[in-house]
Amino acid sequence: MSPLSSSVLPAALPGDWPFEIRRPLGEGGYGQVFEAWDSTLQRRVALKYLKAGIGASANHLLQEARAAASLRHPAFVQVYMVAGGGEGMAIVMELVDGEPLNRLLPLPAAMALDAAQQIAGAMQEAHDAHLVHGDLKPSNLMMEASGRIRILDFGLARRLDPLATQDTLSAQPQGTIAYLAPERLLGGAPAPSGDIYALGVILYEMLAGLRPLAGLNGLALAAAQLQATSDQWHYPDQIAPEAVALIRALTAHDPRLRTPSMRDASAAIGALQHAPVAVPPGRERG
Repeated sequence: MSPLSSSVLPAALPGDWPFEIRRPLGEGGYGQVFEAWDSTLQRRVALKYLKAGIGASANHLLQEARAAASLRHPAFVQVYMVAGGGEGMAIVMELVDGEPLNRLLPLPAAMALDAAQQIAGAMQEAHDAHLVHGDLKPSNLMMEASGRIRILDFGLARRLDPLATQDTLSAQPQGTIAYLAPERLLGGAPAPSGDIYALGVILYEMLAGLRPLAGLNGLALAAAQLQATSDQWHYPDQIAPEAVALIRALTAHDPRLRTPSMRDASAAIGALQHAPVAVPPGRERG
């Protein structure tokens, strides 16, 4: 989720909606997100107000919102309801108090591995339910003060944006492309293997403080990701060799050679958390 390009609030909410808009929080490819006050239940909520023109996707949106609401892992943001319809639709969700992960990088290795472990565990539950995020990236992850990771925008991006690859390449060249697996860049649909690839890129970024191929954006970045495997990425000294091996496994160019599931990713992360980690050359253990 990115900062709002403007502070314009919805022109008007339906009169029977019990929500008072407080402030803008951000925006995505299909709508703006606001902090709101639910006057009926007397609580703060996040209200995702959808952009005009997606009314034809209302049924898909409802299906995805129901699926996301069925997930019980604490990393997932709770969906309270879908209000309205057509071009006046909003998703009412739990308001998360925390910081976007992209504002906190780099993280200490232990904290980065813990965050990756939380993401893997949550996404395994989703994949078991045949649900794919399709747009995992640091700006779609929040870290609470306790260190708990929360996953935003789950289950919505794929349904609302069936041409996500093409739209991303043209409209968000500095964001999503960096976390898209090669098969997604070639037009493939979101799949569990793509979420696993994104987790590997996120782990790299949490440890290094910047994403792979950080000097490239847009079509140049997409071309480089298609041509270069993660074995060819530059790994700064602060990423220990064991973590490099894990990242390479998660981001294998061929999805058939990639870590096969989030359950396997979780096991690999856990093994790394509990094993002595070699100190990279030229660095001392702090």
